[in-house]
Formats: sequence, C-alpha cells, structure tokens
Amino acid sequence: MSFKKKSALIIALIFIFATVAGSFVPVGTKNAEAASKKVVTFTMFSADATVQYHPDIFSTAIGQEITKKTGVRLKIEHFVGMDQATKVSLMLASGDLPDLVYGSGEHKQFIQNKVLVPLEGYIQKYGTWTKKAYSEADLKKLRQADGHIYFLSYSRGEVSPSSMGEGLYVMIDMLKKNKWPRLRYWEDLVPMLRAYVKKYPKYKGMPVIGMSAITEGSRFYVIQDPATGLNGLIADTVQFDPKTYTASYDPAGMGMYKAYRALNQLWNEGLFDKEAFVQTYDQWQAKIAQGRVVTSWGRSWHFTNAFNTLRKNGEDDRILVPFGIVFKGVKKSTYVMLQSIGTRDGVSITKKCKDPVTAFKFLDSLLNPDVQKLMFWGIKGRDYLVDKKGKMYRTQAMIDKARDPVYQKQEGLGYWNIYPRWQLKLPDGNYVKPDLDPDIAYMQWAPAQKQVLDAYKAKTFVEPPFADEPESPKWGYAWEINVPPEKQKEIQVPLNIANDLARKYIPLLIMAPKGKYDEVWNKYKTEVRQKINSKVIADFYTLELRKRMEDWYGIKIK
Repeated sequence: MSFKKKSALIIALIFIFATVAGSFVPVGTKNAEAASKKVVTFTMFSADATVQYHPDIFSTAIGQEITKKTGVRLKIEHFVGMDQATKVSLMLASGDLPDLVYGSGEHKQFIQNKVLVPLEGYIQKYGTWTKKAYSEADLKKLRQADGHIYFLSYSRGEVSPSSMGEGLYVMIDMLKKNKWPRLRYWEDLVPMLRAYVKKYPKYKGMPVIGMSAITEGSRFYVIQDPATGLNGLIADTVQFDPKTYTASYDPAGMGMYKAYRALNQLWNEGLFDKEAFVQTYDQWQAKIAQGRVVTSWGRSWHFTNAFNTLRKNGEDDRILVPFGIVFKGVKKSTYVMLQSIGTRDGVSITKKCKDPVTAFKFLDSLLNPDVQKLMFWGIKGRDYLVDKKGKMYRTQAMIDKARDPVYQKQEGLGYWNIYPRWQLKLPDGNYVKPDLDPDIAYMQWAPAQKQVLDAYKAKTFVEPPFADEPESPKWGYAWEINVPPEKQKEIQVPLNIANDLARKYIPLLIMAPKGKYDEVWNKYKTEVRQKINSKVIADFYTLELRKRMEDWYGIKIK
C-alpha cells in the first residue's frame, strides 16, 4: 500500500472515530448542561390591589418566553380578602416571607422591619442593565432613610398619552349637546349639569345621576380629591412652599370648606348621588356602565371596566372624559402630576430568599430591552409589528385584541406594571410601552372619545383643555415618605386620626341639610383642633422634604 493511501486511510479512521466519539457525551457532561438550563422558581407576594391579578402569569405565552430568556419563573401569591396593612403585618409577624415581595402602599412595613436585602452592592456588581436604565440621579432618589436601595421603581415620570387623564369626569353626551364647551371652572359646569339632568332625567328608564363618587374602603381618597383639586392644590399629605421649603398641614384646611360646601349644594338640589356613601365600588361601576352618571369623581383606572362595557354596548357617547375643573380664581389645575421616580415601593428581595444573587440577576434581566418588549408589547408578529425603520407598532386589530380581557389573560398582556422598566424609550428609540406611543394612543379610543379630541383640537386627554401642563415637584411627594417607627406615635397616629375624622365628617358635610353646613363644619374643625397637633406634623415633613433636597440635589436649606 502506498504512503498516500495509508495516510488517507488513517485520516478517514480518525474522522470516523471522532464523529462516533462526539455522539457519546459523558453522562456527567449531559447532567451539567441540563443543570445549566434548569429553571429557578422564586416565590413572591404582591399586594397590588389596583388591577385584576393573573392566577399564574408565568404560564402564559409571554410569561413562558420571559422564563426562557431569564431562566426564572415566579410563583406569586396575590393580596386578597383584607386590607393591605393587615395582610403585610400578619406576614411579618409570622416570619413566613417569600423570596420576593411587592407591598404597594404598605411596602414601608417590609423596609422598617429590616427584612429586605439592600440592592446597591448587587447593582454595582451585577446590574448590567440596571445601570443603563436607571441614572445615578434615579438611584440617589431610591435610597431610603437608612441609605439603602431596596427596589427599582416601576414609576418613571411620564404622562402617558394613552391615559384617560385625571380630574372631574364629564359625560360626552352632555358635552356634545352643549356644543363642546371649554370647561374649566366649577361655576360654569354646575349650571350646565343642572340643565342637562332637568332635560334628560332618565336614561333607558333609569334615573340619571348628576354627580357620583367612589367612597368605599381604601378608595375613600377619591372623595377627598375635590378639596385639593377644585382649589388647585397638589393632592398630598402636606402642602410644601417651594420658596421657603416649608411644609404646612391642616386636615381641616386645604380648601375643604369651599369644596364640600359646593358638593353639599348639589346634594340638596338632588344632583349628587344619594347612594354615594352606602354603595360598593362595584355598584358605582355598574352605574357608570349603565350610562346614567353625568359626572363623577374617580381616578382613571377606576373607570376602565365600565367604559369598556359602554363601548361594547355601542354607548360610547355615555363615556366620561376628565377636565381639570377648578374654582374661579384658581390659576392652574393640578390633577395631572408628574412623578420623577417612585420612591415608595417596588419589587424587593427578602432576607428569606434562598438565592438573592440569582433573584437580583432576574430583576436586572427584566431590564434587557428584549424582555421589556415581551413584558409590555407582547410577542412579535402577534401583538406588535416592526416596520422597515425598526419602529414597533400595532394595527387597529392588535389594539382591539390587546384590550380584550380574555386575550390579555391568555397572552399575559398588561400584568407587568410593578416590575423595573426603562423610562419612556428603549435604547433603540422605541417606546417602552405601546401606551406611551402617541399614534397608538389615539387609535385606542372609542369613536366618541376621538370625536371629543377632534372637537377640542387635542391629541390626548392629558393636555389642554383637559389638563394644564403637569408639574413635577422637585422634592417628590410627602405621601411617599415612610414615617419611622420612633415617630409613629407622634406623626402616624395623628395622621390616622385625621383620616378617620375625614371619613366621619366628609359624608356629613356633603349630606348636611340646607342651612346646616356651617354647623357640621364647625364641629369637624373643633374636633380636628382638639385631637391633632398640626405643627408637629408640618415640622416633621419640613425636615424630611428639606433632607430630600440635600440628598438628591445637594441643596442645603437652613
């Protein structure tokens, strides 16, 4: 056999051996590969009570895709059946904590009880996407009183063009029949409301209600909105003077007298909902969905289901749109406000977490733009498309499908709003969420809502004439400040008493018989003065808000 033939044979044998050997991977290697692809499951508690929760978000099409990209799935227990404070307190007392928590308005309890893992070290070491999505200024604001960061805020300081807006909600049909008036002042709205209800006292055989409001349970704050809103004040625990950097606090002040006297007048005229203080939230929603409420106090998210019902029934002219209604003499409405970054709550890792490094890496991986698109846009080709220039968009059919609760639940759309996210846009220039895209925002509205926007020559419900330019207080909001345990008796207890007094007296003020309003008001004011030391509370928030100015901007106020 020639040398060339021998060489060829040897090479062929080597090739065959290598190929066969390559198909036999040692068992240990196979196990290592399988282990590297193993999905990690973390437990989580969510106290989010503002939306309909999903029973198993990670079983949806979007959830499964996120698990593929992150290697993690969450087993989430949702808040049901009691108030947030009680649920969180019981959880802390038992010591039975999950790996991750979102405490919503009661997140402060987890912070104060020192059961959360500080994140600043993890951000520095593992926060690849975190450091891109959150600026140094953002991270400064997220530091709590003890100097630690415990969550990455989901609130990023945009006013969404898709928002239904905030203010006093007014029925489209009344606007149309009055030839699209430019509503701004309470004094102009009331005669119009009075005339409309007189002319159209019934709808589908049911009595028309001039004005309603949500007052049940934890949503009682809605009926507190008129006091600040009508007087052009920021809806916050205290009012803060930007010139002197001094807080003022008066639970029987903040424009309450004038606001509730105005509502009391409507009550005595039969224009205010007589069941407002005995109805449930669901009963209020039902009235809106029946198309018989002309105006109502409520926050944008409270109306969604009712408006969807009206739209489905072809009654979209009975939908209500918001106006920043104020008293004459008030220069600016403040219903729509900017929040630079939320400093109160977000998803945190607890000290009971079995693997905090992996848990943080998961939170960081959610900020990967590919994952963000899954969370907020959905699945490409099914929930959104991309044009030749790389712009993400939705067709009208996709917009309509994304609004369908059945499809939302099946696909996993709309359930990711408490998790970390980019602000406004992703690195490729696309909006983080479809509802931040002005083009998609306009397409989502019902025909009657589009008619309103066109009539007022506006593109959104968060611009004039529906809202004044939103403000963003440099110091944030006092309601986000956690009262420390040692100040609970001095600050939090009287704040709770003030809230209880408001719950007692606001209904009495609105329902006061004709000529008896001042009598009820004087009782309220006297009880407030006897039970609450307003100065102590104002002084506390003055110091806290000044500290924020120093910590956030280096501005030291003497």
